Amino acid sequence: MANGLIQQLSNQFRGKKVLVVGLGLQEGGVGLARFFSELGAKVTVTDIKSKEELLESIIKLNGLEINYSLGGHKLLDFLESDVIFKGPSVLWDHEYIVKAEAKGIPIEMEISFTVSHLKSKIIGITGTRGKTTIVEMIHSLLQKTGKKVYKAGNLSGISTINLLKDATEDDLVVLELSSWSLSGFHKKKISPNIAVFTNFYPDHLNYYKNMDDYFYDKKAIFLYQQKSDYLFINNQLIDKIDETEIKGNVKFYDEQSFKSQLDYLKGEHNKENAAAAYLVGKLFNLSDKQIYDELKSFKPVKYRQEIVKITDGITIVNDSTSTTPTSTIKAIETFTDKPIILILGGHSKHLPFNRLIGKLSEVEYIVLIKGSFTEEVLADLKSRFFNKISTVFDSLEKAVEFAHNFANQLNKESYILFSPGATSFAMFKNEFDRGDKFNEYVKGL
Repeated sequence: MANGLIQQLSNQFRGKKVLVVGLGLQEGGVGLARFFSELGAKVTVTDIKSKEELLESIIKLNGLEINYSLGGHKLLDFLESDVIFKGPSVLWDHEYIVKAEAKGIPIEMEISFTVSHLKSKIIGITGTRGKTTIVEMIHSLLQKTGKKVYKAGNLSGISTINLLKDATEDDLVVLELSSWSLSGFHKKKISPNIAVFTNFYPDHLNYYKNMDDYFYDKKAIFLYQQKSDYLFINNQLIDKIDETEIKGNVKFYDEQSFKSQLDYLKGEHNKENAAAAYLVGKLFNLSDKQIYDELKSFKPVKYRQEIVKITDGITIVNDSTSTTPTSTIKAIETFTDKPIILILGGHSKHLPFNRLIGKLSEVEYIVLIKGSFTEEVLADLKSRFFNKISTVFDSLEKAVEFAHNFANQLNKESYILFSPGATSFAMFKNEFDRGDKFNEYVKGL
C-alpha cells in the first residue's frame, strides 16, 4: 500500500508550491519539508525564528532544494502557495492563515493529513497528562501481537508523515495527539479507530481563549468515530461528555480498575495509565499474563517522574514535562514516603494555581526558578511559606545545587523533585531540553 500511496502523492504534489509554517526543532517541520521535497514539490519553509536559532534543523535538510523564509512570516509566501502545512502551535485564526483560506488555499496539518491517508489501524491517545506514558505502554504491549507497530504523533523527535512511506494496512500505529493536533481532525472530520482519553485539566490558556475551546479540540479524538470503533475514557470525564456524541463502543476506567494487579505502580495516575493500556491490550486479544508482565517491566518515560540518581539517601526525580500546576500536584502525590525538596518555576500558561499552593504545605522546602509563573505565585508563597522558600534563582543549575545542599543538610532520606509546573520558553528550547540540562546538572553534583 505504501509504495502505491507514495506514487499517488508524488503525482499530486510534484511541482506544487508547498509552504511549511514552522520548522521548529522537534522533527515535525523537518520531516514535512523533506517528505514533500522528495516528492518533487517546491517547498518553502517559514518560521518566526532566525536561521541561527534553527540551524540544527536546517542542517538536517542539507542537499534538498528548499527555500527558507525565516525571522518572520511574509504574506506573499502564504498567498502564492498551492497548499499550506501549519505547525500545531500556529493558530487557525492567524491573519495569514485566514487570508490564505479565504483565497481557497488548502490548510493542512501533518498528523491529520497523515491519518487521513493511512490504511493502518490507528490507536490515538489524548489528555492533559499521561499521553506519552500510555503511548509507550501500548506500543510496548502491542509488540506481543506479532504485528509491526509504529509510534508517532506529538512525540519528540519523530516525524509522523514518514508513516505514509512505511506503514501498511496490516500494521498498527499508536499516536500521541495533542489538542492542537486534534484541531486538524475536526477540519477533516476524522478520529482514530481506537481512542484513549486520559484526563482533562486546565492547560494551554496561553493558546486557547477558554477551557471550552480546549476541550472541544480534545473531543475530536472520538467525535468522528464509526460504530465499529472503540473509545476508552477516564471516569473523570463522565460529566463532561454528552453520550449522544459517542458513536463507537465506549468503556470507562480509572485508577481503581484492575487495582489489585496494579498495586506495584507508584502514583494513582500511573495506575490510570496502566488501566488504559490494559484495555487496549485486551482488545487485541492479549492475555492478562502477557499484559501484566509487560506493564511490570515498563520503565518510566524520560522527564516524567524519572528517577535519575539515588545518592546518600537522596532520590533525585526529573519531572521536566510538568508544565502545569496540576501535573506538579500529581508529582507531589506520587512521592509521599519521604520529605520533598521541590524545584518549581518557569514561564506562565495563565492557569489557576490555588490548588497547587495548598498542596505545597506537604513539601519540605521549595526552590524557585525565575519566570513569569514564579512571579505570579511569589506573593502567595511568601505569605504562606515564608520560612520554606528559597530566593529566586536565575538558572536551573544554581537551583539544583542549592536543592542538593539543602537535602544534605536535612540529614535524612529525601526527594529532590524537579516538577516546575510551568513552561520553559524563557530559559530552554522546550521541556525536553530543560530535562536534558537538569540531568546534566545532576551528574555534576
